[in-house]
Amino acid sequence: MRHNRIFSFFILVVAIFVLVLSCERKLWAQSPQVLTESLVLELAQKNNPVLAAEAERVKQAQARFEGIKASQLPQLSTSITYQQEKEALWYPVYLNGSPAPTGRAVAGFEKTYRAAISLNYLLYSSGGVENSIRSQKLAFEGAKAQETRVSQTVQNNVLKALYNLQRARAKLVIAEDVWDLSQEHLKQVESFYKHGVVAKNELLRVDVDVSEAELNRIRAVNAVDVAWNALERAVGSSLREKYVLSTPEESVKNVYIPEKPLDVALQQRAELKALDYALKSSLALAQAASAEGRPQVVLQAESYVVDDTFFPSEKDDWKISVTALWTFFDGGASKSKAKEARAAADEFLYRAEDFKKQICLEVSVAKLNLESAMQRINVAQKQVESAEEDYRMALKRYGAQVGTNIDVLDARVALTNARTQLVDAVYDTYTSESELLYSIGSNHMVAENRE
Repeated sequence: MRHNRIFSFFILVVAIFVLVLSCERKLWAQSPQVLTESLVLELAQKNNPVLAAEAERVKQAQARFEGIKASQLPQLSTSITYQQEKEALWYPVYLNGSPAPTGRAVAGFEKTYRAAISLNYLLYSSGGVENSIRSQKLAFEGAKAQETRVSQTVQNNVLKALYNLQRARAKLVIAEDVWDLSQEHLKQVESFYKHGVVAKNELLRVDVDVSEAELNRIRAVNAVDVAWNALERAVGSSLREKYVLSTPEESVKNVYIPEKPLDVALQQRAELKALDYALKSSLALAQAASAEGRPQVVLQAESYVVDDTFFPSEKDDWKISVTALWTFFDGGASKSKAKEARAAADEFLYRAEDFKKQICLEVSVAKLNLESAMQRINVAQKQVESAEEDYRMALKRYGAQVGTNIDVLDARVALTNARTQLVDAVYDTYTSESELLYSIGSNHMVAENRE
């Protein structure tokens, strides 16, 4: 009997353990997921409409490339023709030198049905077709390079929106803390005033300070809501109800500063690659235009049947022809097209040179901003420590009535400014890091380096 009770108790314990474990798993599965840098970039890649539009633009370039490639292949076609004449075509027949026709030969039908299959093949184009295909292929590669840069732009905007949201949340925490501190101080001043220790003007001054803290808190709440909307706009989907954010940071971690960022940028920037593809595409297009005024050779073949009934079958024939065509004068049209294409190539060349200077500026500014923000962090952290100690001492001095209310208010303002400066320094660092990596064309390294 005793063993049965022990066994039953053991089964009950196991059942309770399994029930608790399943409930914990269910609650864990229902808990919102933390919105990290890598996750927000992944969501933007799936949901941002700009990326979807850019992908369609690349598909258009690919379709143009595939379409121009078709001109290098034989063209097959089939046709069925019906022709009605007033009367059948015939020719007079003369026999044995007779001056008058002795008969006539039918050369066609009054009603003619003709079915044919035709082949057209450009055997030689003086390089026109080949260069047109090459031009479109280079344009396609340029579209893909531009898509890469658009993707990097979206990534940079998403990361900056995320950092701005965390910045706004950190400042909301500061505003709430200041509001709490001001209320606590108000209670202290009210107690002093009640016992006749301080004058009413000090109470009014602190009451105004509490109201200002409340207004700042309301502004901070609104700033967080605006930042959430900006992040959702950058990602392209709703986030606030599905995800949560980690606690705002008070220090930075794993900041990546590439070695020789300018050299990396000149090698990786997708815009430079796109400009290079555009330049080469224009040169190929110029060669294709020049080929329009050179000889071309075309093969044409046709097999057909003709009859006066549908479907024709009486007369079965075929023919093959090879045609050499040389438009040696077209009024200067081909030369004008080639000249226009070469001018476009020169334009892309000059734009590339100017863009390299722009890249140098972007990289140097982003690197300087990052280094400056990182230096500000150490100063801001020390400033916060000093401001906290100063505020603590000001409260004690005021509580002992050896300090003034103004000292407390000033110390709290200094503490608020110090904490705000630290938040700005931290998230300016993250934003500058994203800008630096964006300037060299490597946004994805932000999330990879952070985790």
